[in-house]
Amino acid sequence: MFETSNPKHLYYVANKITLYPDDEKILIKLYQPLVGAVAVALYQTLISDYDPYGIISDSKGIYSLQEQLDCSLRKLFRALHKLEAVGLVKTYLSDNVFNNILVFKLFKVPSADKFFATQLLASLLKEKVGITTFHQLSHNFAEAAKLREKPIKNARDVSANFIDVFRLPGDEAITPSRDVVEAAKENKIKKAETATVNDHDNVDWDFIKNKYQVYQIPAKEVEINQNQIRSLMQTYGLSEEEFVDESLPCLHGSYKLNMRDISNTLAENYKRSKTRENVQKQLNEGQEKALAAIESLDANDKKLLKKAQENSPAEFLYRLKTEKGGIASTNEKYIINNLHTQYGLPEDLINILTYTCLTYDSVVSSKLVYKIANDWLQHGVATGVQALQYVKKRHNSLGKKKNRWVPTKRVEKGTDWSKKKADPNSGEFSTEQLKDLFKDLNNK
Repeated sequence: MFETSNPKHLYYVANKITLYPDDEKILIKLYQPLVGAVAVALYQTLISDYDPYGIISDSKGIYSLQEQLDCSLRKLFRALHKLEAVGLVKTYLSDNVFNNILVFKLFKVPSADKFFATQLLASLLKEKVGITTFHQLSHNFAEAAKLREKPIKNARDVSANFIDVFRLPGDEAITPSRDVVEAAKENKIKKAETATVNDHDNVDWDFIKNKYQVYQIPAKEVEINQNQIRSLMQTYGLSEEEFVDESLPCLHGSYKLNMRDISNTLAENYKRSKTRENVQKQLNEGQEKALAAIESLDANDKKLLKKAQENSPAEFLYRLKTEKGGIASTNEKYIINNLHTQYGLPEDLINILTYTCLTYDSVVSSKLVYKIANDWLQHGVATGVQALQYVKKRHNSLGKKKNRWVPTKRVEKGTDWSKKKADPNSGEFSTEQLKDLFKDLNNK
């Protein structure tokens, strides 16, 4: 697979193929759902780009393809790789005096019966368009093929053969002359090859079958699920042995591979491992920045830090709960265990995190734990010392905000209605006032 970020990289098309109406129908109906509209447009553009009299110096840059397709370079190569995978295009790098030139060899669109006979293509089409549309497409192409020729029943061949009709001088019919042989050689051309799926991979299927055989999984199961296994290995970058090892928890004695369970397990394990890697990376960065000496910690902080460094997370939680008169629940133990086993947080950091959570709440809840842990990691907190310093810094900044000068607000004085006498006529209008009011309304 080749890709370049240089839009001026030269290319040329090595051969000519012809797209007939039936080919175009197969290309649009069967191949386009697999490779996408950009790939189909690229294929047709390359067909029209072939120049039988062109020379290497006439090669064009890939940017000309970008201009015609109106797409980015990345999108162009993604489309090209799809065409290569289904076998419509092969890409070669031709060494030139000055640079490497991309050479595209085109392949004919196969007939519908060959397409549906290729399991990889047919399976992918069913995955893309759904079972209902897949069956409809298969039926339509099969019916069209049957309509091209009517069956001949109860008949025998009575056609005349060549020798009965034509006569050739001497032994020409048995041994053709030199002129005929030379003409045959001169006009012998290589037929355009039909596209076949480029399914070559480096997966050692025999190794996988042998590994599974130990767990009584038959080789046929591997063959049935070959496409999914290959896809999962490529997605998560797994070797044959790693894939088998990761899938072992999904084997439940049924002698079959549950690909859905395997896929979910791989996704979950990948998520955990990547999360752990990121956490460890942040911890390492934080530890590099950590101070060698304990700065700005008072006697109480130093005492707490000593306990955090000397006790395991479970023991530290138990001691804190005992001091507060409470009990350590199973859920709290599970949370602190996860912080160590799943994310790899150091024990002293977990203990200070537990202490911080219990200053806010009576229990260690997962919501609060992960909220504080994320905040610490984002601010480079990687050790118990840094955690205490960070917490103290936050408390000090919050204290300053509480003690800052606040401008006095103007308080509006209310009316003491107990001292105010009621006016019996206050809610009524006089006759003259009413006349003036209506006069104003009429004038508006």
